[in-house]
Amino acid sequence: MNEPFYNVLLKAREGDSPVAIYCNPDNPRAFLAGWIEAVSETHVVLRHLSTEGRYDGYVLKYCDAIFRVDTEGRYLERLAFLFSARKQKFPVVLVSDYDAQTNLIVEILLAAQREEFLATIEVAAEDFDNGSVKSVDLDTVTLEVFDPYGVIDREATIHLEAISEVRVDSERLQSLKLLSNWHQLPGL
Repeated sequence: MNEPFYNVLLKAREGDSPVAIYCNPDNPRAFLAGWIEAVSETHVVLRHLSTEGRYDGYVLKYCDAIFRVDTEGRYLERLAFLFSARKQKFPVVLVSDYDAQTNLIVEILLAAQREEFLATIEVAAEDFDNGSVKSVDLDTVTLEVFDPYGVIDREATIHLEAISEVRVDSERLQSLKLLSNWHQLPGL
């Protein structure tokens, strides 16, 4: 457990301001910004904002991957203002019933399945699959994997311990879902 950041994230969860989470020491200027949805001793789920303050889904990261958390600053104020000014909102609370021991990977994947959101599952920095969560059990998740045009390409079963990041309903995934629905229209 990354106790100093766990405590900072817990405090941020209770506040109404977005945070910036830095997870890539090879690119120390890269970060994720948004509001904390849930935090356990192992994971954090962020209500993610785009760089222009728009809804961009939800992101799960390992707490141990975090090397910096910003809880204040003009950039975060800018994002909060743009989000509010555009009357943006997050469609649902994905993870609401959890404690410090909860495996948030399971919770976010079950929520994606329940809400029929697409998910990106990353198992390494450049190895990821986009698709629809078909099933989740104690050890694995099964995903119907979409190609870049929104067509189901294959089915993949991934061990939960191999997952390094989960994204749910991001702007890119929303586009993929629209493409998938388009392919299912009569006459196509």
